[in-house]
Amino acid sequence: MRTKLFLAFIIIISLAILSNIVFERLILKDFNDFVMGTREDRIYWIMASVEGSFREGQWDINALRESLHWGLMLGFETYVEDTDGNRVISSTDVLSTLNPSMLKRMNSLFKLPSGRGEFTWYPLYVEGMEIGRLYLRPLERLGLTPIKEEIFRKRGREFLIISFLIAGGGAFILALLFTIFLSNPLKRLTSSAEAIARGDFSARAPSPHRRLKDELDRLTETFNYMAEALQREDALRRHLTSNITHELRTPLTIIKGNLEAIEDGVISDPNEVIRNIKMEIDRIISLVEGVEDITSAEASFFKRGKKTEIDLKEFIDSITEIMEKVFEEKGLFIKKEGRSMIVRTYPEKLHIVLKNLLTNAYKFTDRGGVTIRWGRHHDTGGSAFFITVQDTGRGIREEDLKRVFDRFYKGMDSGGRGLGLAIVKELVEVMGGRIEVDSKEGEGSRFTLYFG
Repeated sequence: MRTKLFLAFIIIISLAILSNIVFERLILKDFNDFVMGTREDRIYWIMASVEGSFREGQWDINALRESLHWGLMLGFETYVEDTDGNRVISSTDVLSTLNPSMLKRMNSLFKLPSGRGEFTWYPLYVEGMEIGRLYLRPLERLGLTPIKEEIFRKRGREFLIISFLIAGGGAFILALLFTIFLSNPLKRLTSSAEAIARGDFSARAPSPHRRLKDELDRLTETFNYMAEALQREDALRRHLTSNITHELRTPLTIIKGNLEAIEDGVISDPNEVIRNIKMEIDRIISLVEGVEDITSAEASFFKRGKKTEIDLKEFIDSITEIMEKVFEEKGLFIKKEGRSMIVRTYPEKLHIVLKNLLTNAYKFTDRGGVTIRWGRHHDTGGSAFFITVQDTGRGIREEDLKRVFDRFYKGMDSGGRGLGLAIVKELVEVMGGRIEVDSKEGEGSRFTLYFG
């Protein structure tokens, strides 16, 4: 990954170099074309002026002298030949006729009297008839004009070099930064994935704590969620295997003992054996139901889901409506205290949590009933909320409070499977909340859920 990213940026830098070179060539070519075009325009002006000096079949020397003077001012050394190859007049002849002031001015502009390079000739025509040739070559210019032209070329090259250094250097630095900041998180993810593949389900990739998270941050969070799910599944498998082995051994041993007792004639009353076997089968069924409950809860955990907006009052009403009749048959009440409010949560998980808390309260409450309260939890912001489930039941002994959320832990008088509250706590944490319990033996219990 790192090598590919680095090579990609190297290609980008190479393309930047190529584009700068092409750009430089195009800019300088356009400038040189402009200079050459201007020069050709001047040559055509001189030719037109010289051709205008030929009148009535002969050269007008005064007019021709003015034309060559005009050529000198435009930066060219010139001379004219007739059709027989005889030189008619040259710019050197013109210079000899200039007054000192004009000659001084001309010497300040050009290096006189001779130009540089070879002469180039152009045919002269009047009314379709060739009248001679114009020879010219550029004079070496003095003053600021040639300096400015060279400065433009030099500055153009410098600008392109600087722009390349900025763009190329910036691209190179970005290449290093991107390869570091992109490849390092992926490298850590790969390392964590390899650790999980070796059986270390506690491996986690460092989770970012930025408010604005990119795709890699979300990938890291999803990976860590997956790793936690695998760790829970592995722990569940180990714990279930251990507990199922232990819980099944006792009833199966009792069943086997009773059947052997019948075979050996130790027990004469078959009804007693049937009762014992039925009792142990009920224990096995209860264990299987416990496994189903924890499997259902784990399935809810593995499905992360999306938060949905619900009316909390209507949601709680829908849950309690199903259980009110069961509570009334036992002589218990369900009291609700809270107003209608819209919250964002995971309805499927919250339904399991509240149903387990109400079921737990029902089992351990003999008189009175349960009160459910809800509202905004202003300590952590306007979108947070809490739900409290308080019963008037037996309460929890102080020594059991610390382990009340442990899987398969049962109190002295519990009689359950030790899974309900464990499932509640795990699902609340998955939802990003926390649960608190306050209880006194003989006075009831209060479970408070905080979300947001």
